[in-house]
Amino acid sequence: MYKILMCVFSPQIYNEIHHGFLEAGCDVKDLFIGEEFIKRPDLLEAALSSALDEFRPDFVYSYGWWKDIADIDAFLDIIKRRGIFHVWWSADDPTCFGLASLPPAKRSDLVFTPVEELIPEYAKYGVKAYLQPNACSPHHIKLPPKAEYLHDMALVANNYSMRYVDEETKRSIHYKFRVEGIYQTLKPLVDARKDVKVWGRWWTDFDRAYMLPTAFYGGVLPTEEVPYVYASAKIALGIQQVGVSQTYVSSRTYEALGCGAFHITQYSPGVENYFKKGVHLEWSRSPEETLELANFYLAHDSLREAIALNGQREVDEKHRLIHRAQSVLAVILQYIPK
Repeated sequence: MYKILMCVFSPQIYNEIHHGFLEAGCDVKDLFIGEEFIKRPDLLEAALSSALDEFRPDFVYSYGWWKDIADIDAFLDIIKRRGIFHVWWSADDPTCFGLASLPPAKRSDLVFTPVEELIPEYAKYGVKAYLQPNACSPHHIKLPPKAEYLHDMALVANNYSMRYVDEETKRSIHYKFRVEGIYQTLKPLVDARKDVKVWGRWWTDFDRAYMLPTAFYGGVLPTEEVPYVYASAKIALGIQQVGVSQTYVSSRTYEALGCGAFHITQYSPGVENYFKKGVHLEWSRSPEETLELANFYLAHDSLREAIALNGQREVDEKHRLIHRAQSVLAVILQYIPK
């Protein structure tokens, strides 16, 4: 099987896709390109050159927020000089298609995107793009509950919006749909003083489009604790980042379901495309529906648990990272025979 050098820009948004390739039988080496590389092209060249020369990969697979971190052209030049096949995963599509996805995509041998609707857009630039949706990592599995996370409802997510807030509306520009989801899915439960706890970054910051009352905030969780939150809450809440794609679903939805949680999320076309309402999960289109769903399922334990089990099985059968890696490898096999 393939040897893959995986280059991850801004490791704080690390996706764990390498686990899918490992499960698929590949040999994977990670190179994290973070803040220490800012304004240090010499350090980038030394680290990347060393990894390429020592590991001798069949191809390089890269993704992440490279802007403000590294010169993407210099990065790709190092790979191109060695004649190594380069794959770019545009994980930030569609939000940052022109800003962060297209520049490396135009110089890559192959591109994957979680947004199928953008494949024709890439083709306009002569870019060969294929679908690679988000998925659930092998670390997100059903675990025993922990007392400190026992709540009726829980949300694990970051409160993005500071960087691109419209001064007039106080709403996020790049994350407009996500902010709408907060107001639709989380705020009505908080306003009703329900037993809901939120973990993640920036929820109590005053410059956000929504500022969570401190009584509902749990802080920032270590990654390994997230499955325990999903095991302990009766309902795992979700918000979606993209509302214009049939194939984009937040990783948190896959992870919550993969951990065996009953999941209520903001409606999106992607969620409807991959899952069935009332069978695998529930989605809400309004604050009023969120309250109705929460009250109903908190009063119906057996139905809630049956739906949670269906959702877990659906993810285990179709939406784990190994499924995504196998699809990617099937495409790469057309370009790099083994």
